[in-house]
Formats: sequence, structure tokens, C-alpha cells
Amino acid sequence: MSRIGICHFRVGETDGVSLEIEKWQVALEALGHTVCLCAGRCGDGEAFLIPELSLDHPEVAKIRRNAFQSFTDYPSEQELHAHIEAVAARIERGLRHFVDVYDIDLLIVENIWSLSPHLPATLALWRTVRALRLPAIAHHHDFYWEKDDYRGPTCELVRRLLAEYFPPRDPHLVHVVINRLAQEELHRRGIESVVVPNVLDFGVRPRLDEFNQDFRESLGLAPGDVVLLQATRVVRRKGIELAVDLVAELSQPAFQTALRRWARSRGADGAARPVLLLSNMVEDEPYMEQLQARIARRGVDVRFVSDRVSFQRGQRGAKKVYSFWDTYLFADVMTYPSLQEGWGNQFLEGVWAKLPIVLFEYPVFRTDIAPLGFKYVSLGDKVEQDRDGLRRVPDPVLKRAARETAGLLSSPRRYKQVVEHNYALAQRHLSLERLRELLGTVVARTLEEGP
Repeated sequence: MSRIGICHFRVGETDGVSLEIEKWQVALEALGHTVCLCAGRCGDGEAFLIPELSLDHPEVAKIRRNAFQSFTDYPSEQELHAHIEAVAARIERGLRHFVDVYDIDLLIVENIWSLSPHLPATLALWRTVRALRLPAIAHHHDFYWEKDDYRGPTCELVRRLLAEYFPPRDPHLVHVVINRLAQEELHRRGIESVVVPNVLDFGVRPRLDEFNQDFRESLGLAPGDVVLLQATRVVRRKGIELAVDLVAELSQPAFQTALRRWARSRGADGAARPVLLLSNMVEDEPYMEQLQARIARRGVDVRFVSDRVSFQRGQRGAKKVYSFWDTYLFADVMTYPSLQEGWGNQFLEGVWAKLPIVLFEYPVFRTDIAPLGFKYVSLGDKVEQDRDGLRRVPDPVLKRAARETAGLLSSPRRYKQVVEHNYALAQRHLSLERLRELLGTVVARTLEEGP
């Protein structure tokens, strides 16, 4: 068996790539391999740290700002290039040390050769792999051409680096993508790839225990509150304003009977009201401000609780910090209104937690996930620009989604049928067992085709 290194900007956090790295590690270790992580920061986990790998490193942030936003801090492209090379050299020294200390046989590069916010890391990893003749898997979750922030390089140097290294072309490099649209796009660019979808471990289930049993009370939720969980990070492409609009619609008196019926099924009497719970970190402050303005205008109850939720349980002062997974146990519905996703980790997590899901049918969902036969409440596949700069779905679509959501809540039997159907489907097609099968083939191929 092999010693495999996995390298990313960050590990051990609640972003989608960190969570997927954890699944790959489990699957690879189940196949008998030893897995070592390398990152710029490691959150609540453990890893070999190279500080300059972090997107938050001040030099990296400066390079990114000048490469993609405004070329203002360097007198010339040559100066920018020199700084990129200097940071890349430090990262390369760290990577060589990592490979040497842990005796790495194969390197898995997570998103660094596809998303472009860290030019020095891209160069350093490519040079390390080539110099050491190290077999490598390029695991691509997102591509720079999919992100507005990285589509507009500020100078010819950056355009050249994007063309040459995002992703690099080499017959010995095995490219793995997470959806068919990405596979087709790479093929158009002359690069062949393998699709390995994101999966989840269905052998583990969230459980009520002594630590988490006070979750709702601790966050100030009333017994009759119907919790709609928005588990994504707060960034613009997650379309969270659509979830806000759904909660506003469900707050109408016409849906009170359905909400009360669901609350009673959980043993809560009295008034019932929908509450939107946002459990993940805020990464886009301007968007957050727009979102809060819409929340105030719509008059809905939205709780931002990322300060009380982390990758692992803990304590922050006198307050408990709950696990990311604890949040699913106390939700009644999941909202997933993302406008663009490379896959859909939170969708799969909602299925795993046996929650009905209200979602916007983003492109990858339509091509890779919907054909499997999942049942869900649809927010459609078209959005309009609202006057506040955010998105909205047409009113008939929103009203229909609210009616369907209320219908599930008013019928616990139908609710259970839907979530059990989805769970069985995901267990069959998107489980950790399926990932082990796919990775066994990919790793064997990479080692055979290595330099």
C-alpha cells in the first residue's frame, strides 16, 4: 500500500473541500493506504502546515488582489512575477520537506490546479511533482472560469499563468472532476478526466446525546419553531435570499395550520413559526449586508449561529460550540437555493440527515443528481435580478414551493416517505463504499501511469 499526501489551502474546516478531503482520507485508509495532510491552516484538524499555502497569508492576499482586482502595488509585471516566484519557492521547500518526512508515494492536489486565487501554490506544487517525479492526482472541485472574481486577470503575466497551469497538461497527471459538466469542459480544452462524485458516509447517523440535547434551547429557539436549515457558507452564489423569501412566504397565515401540525408531531403545542438557521461562516461581507437588508424588509426570523457551530464540538467561554452535524439533527427542513455548485455537498448531507430539501435546480444538479431520482421541492431553475441587487424566483414558483413544503410538514407520513426514498437512493449511488471503489481504480491507474 502507498503513502498518500493530500494538499489544499486549508483542511479540518467546514467548507466543502475540507469536508470532501476528510471523506477521501477515510476511503483511502479503508483501502489500506496511509494518508497525510498538508495545508496552509488546519482548523480543528491536524496537518503538516506551510503558512504560505493559506489563502489568508498577507503576501498571498496581496498577490491575489493585484492579479485579479487592481494592479496597484507593484511598479511592473516583473515585480509581481518576482514576488510570485519568491513565495512559490518557500512553498516548494515546504512541500519537498513534507514529501521527504512522510515518504509520500503519491500526491493528491485539491483544487489548487483549477481555482486560481493562489498563483504561488500552483507553481510550487507543479514544480515539486515534476522535480521529484511524483505521481499525482489533480482533484478539481471548481474552476477559475466559473468564478466571477477570477475571470478578469489584470495583466498578461496572469493570463499566461492561467493558460499554462489551470489545470496543467501532462500525460502522467490524472485529473479527477466531480461532475459531467466539468468533464465536458476539460475535454473541450484537450484534457481527459475521470468523474468521482462527492459522497457521504451513510454508516454514521446524527444522534441525540447529552451534549447536543439543549441545542434548540441554547440558541433561543421556541418548542414550536419550525427550523429551516441553511448549512452553506454565506457567499453570493449560495442564493440565500431565496431561502429568506421562502421563509417569508411560509410565515403567511395560510400556512399556520401545516406548521402547527408538524410542531405537534414533535410534541410542541401552541404557535408555530418558520425560522431560518444559518450555521456556516460568513465569507462575503457586502453580500451579508444586502442579505440583512432583505431579511429586515421581509420581516423574517433568521439566526446566524456560526459562532456556535464548528467542525468539532467544544466550548467558547461559557457557551457550547456544537458540531456542524448537530445542526442537522434539530432541523425540520433543509434549504439549498444555491445558484451554482460544483456538486452539492449540503444536498447530500440533507439527504443523510433525512430532511426534505427545498432547492434551486442549479446546472450540475440537473445533469448529475436529479437523474438519480431524488424527490425535492423545487425553486425552479431561473432567477431574476431584484431591485436590491439580489436574486428572486418568480412569484408563482415561490408560492408553489411554499405550498409543497407546507404539504410535507402537514403530513408526517408523506414527509417520512420522501426522506426515506432519498436516503436509500443516495446510499446506493453516493456512499463511501462507492467512493472506495472509484478511488481504488484511480489510485492504481495513477501509480501505473506516474512519471
